[in-house]
Amino acid sequence: MGYKFKADASIDLHGLRPDEALARVRRMVESGRYSDKSIEIIHGQGRGVLRERVREWGERSSKVKRMVCAEDIGFLGGGGVTIFFL
Repeated sequence: MGYKFKADASIDLHGLRPDEALARVRRMVESGRYSDKSIEIIHGQGRGVLRERVREWGERSSKVKRMVCAEDIGFLGGGGVTIFFL
């Protein structure tokens, strides 16, 4: 059982195509509105396509200072959630 983490902002990508999902994440991260804050990205588990694309993008983004995969540290949401620290 995981523990609850309260991010500063959250975005739910369920039901979006990968390109549309990444565009929304990119706009949110690059807006500057969340500088020095955390964003919970809910991509779901499914086949892992959104999870993989979100995490690859986060690794390349200069705005993302740290990325946490919820399943690695016991946050609720497990493999369906990634948290970006900007």
